[in-house]
Amino acid sequence: MDFSKGVGAAADSEKSELETYKAFSAEMEKNKFKLQGPSSYPGVPQETREKKENRFPVINLMGSYWEKVDEAQAWIQKILSPKDCHIIEDKHILYLGKKEHDNLFLLQETLCISISEIVTLGKAHLEIRGARADLIKAVMNIEQMLCEVQEKMARTKEQVLWSLSGQHTDQQPENQNQMKENTFLKWLTLSAPEIQDKKKQFEDCGLRVIKVEKIDNVLLMAAFQERKKMMEGRTPGKPVMSYRLFQQVPHQFCKMVCRVGFHRVYSVPCDQKYGAGIYFTKNLKNIAHRIKKTSATDKLICVFEAEVLTGSFCQGNQLNIVPPPLHPGAIDSHDSVVDNVSSPETFVIFSNTQAVPQYLWTCIQDHVQGYSGQMMLSPQQSYRIFSSGSSVD
Repeated sequence: MDFSKGVGAAADSEKSELETYKAFSAEMEKNKFKLQGPSSYPGVPQETREKKENRFPVINLMGSYWEKVDEAQAWIQKILSPKDCHIIEDKHILYLGKKEHDNLFLLQETLCISISEIVTLGKAHLEIRGARADLIKAVMNIEQMLCEVQEKMARTKEQVLWSLSGQHTDQQPENQNQMKENTFLKWLTLSAPEIQDKKKQFEDCGLRVIKVEKIDNVLLMAAFQERKKMMEGRTPGKPVMSYRLFQQVPHQFCKMVCRVGFHRVYSVPCDQKYGAGIYFTKNLKNIAHRIKKTSATDKLICVFEAEVLTGSFCQGNQLNIVPPPLHPGAIDSHDSVVDNVSSPETFVIFSNTQAVPQYLWTCIQDHVQGYSGQMMLSPQQSYRIFSSGSSVD
């Protein structure tokens, strides 16, 4: 099979997240005097400054996908909020190297800000404090830096996937951007027969499905099949146990999961009760319950449905960094760990090739308002106008 054809089949017409950040950053730099207030405009007469002060600022957002427009609106409103503190929560912070930390130090030296890096079990965030104009500039620089780290990691993961899938290097795309830009997604109508049973399960949990996409990434599937063969070789004549499981992923990382598969760095932070692995649940109610407890204000809820090779599993433990041995002194290990061996609902795997994404479900909670008008748009059309009010005055 020619995997390179599948990989480069469809190109995403949108700018990459990194290009978007750069464009927005450049625009903010051009308007830095506005951020500092009307009194800071150099050479502007007092009468003109008073007129500008009385104007009500408006930001127009346009994009190819309405959910991205909504995410952009929420991000801009957060960054322009009248506060002297901004928090960036992103597991890629754990992978910042000396170069990135030197850049963070330089930002503190050149801008009137302070940056605190806070790392806890399975979580990481940066807390930036300072005057608002400097704060915004610093946040833009840090977000761009995290995008670069994310892209570097993704490209490394792709190289590993090619190796694990058994493909030769000459079968890889000549231009790796073919993989980066590939959407791997096929939009399904909500009336499609193949999704009706699962759609009802979401609705029964209080999650209203607004979009469903089918994922087709031949490289991920090839690596998954290689892993399955390896697991079958350990138990000749016995099929490897697998389940259809779910994982919630922040909207900003959904493309990455479709591109390079499941990784801890892309998943929603959770208490790692059963080990430092990749968590899935068999029951959608578990996701709905966590959402109601921790993210009641979030509009978009993105849930992947995946085929997961659970194989031989045992009771998980917080200290697990790999699956425990099949029995004391054994060379071979279990394939996964669970919350309850007799009736498992939470599964934890320690190799990302044991799971392959099948569908991406985008939902909102039933009580959340504000999407009725957008629901009438096609997935490729969106336009939004919102007032930033006093946030930029």
